[in-house]
Amino acid sequence: MTEQEFKTKATELVKVIINNIADKKYDELAAVAQIHSSWVESGQTQEQAFLEFGKWLDEQLAMWAEEEEKEFVIDRFDEACLGDIELEEDNTSFTTYNPTNSGEELDFWFEIDFKVEENGPITASFNVNF
Repeated sequence: MTEQEFKTKATELVKVIINNIADKKYDELAAVAQIHSSWVESGQTQEQAFLEFGKWLDEQLAMWAEEEEKEFVIDRFDEACLGDIELEEDNTSFTTYNPTNSGEELDFWFEIDFKVEENGPITASFNVNF
């Protein structure tokens, strides 16, 4: 896989992740990524951990909405919010995504680790930094 092919595929993967979050389709996230182990409680599946993440995110947005007296959502994917993606020699990569609410950056960001498997697919691991 060339560097450009990797960047294109990784960007598309981030787009799917962000749009699922924006659409509150937390149950679909496990099909495209793994959630960082810090979100997974003992005995939980990836699907359950993503649902817990979604619950946390919805509660966070609701809290801000109450404080600010305006709606808070996660906007759909915007490539301008995506950090650089460069494939390292060990076939891994890391990027960040700064989610927005109506175009305004929020107080946290998403972190995505990529790994290119030997047979070509890219796997992604998702985390939140707040």
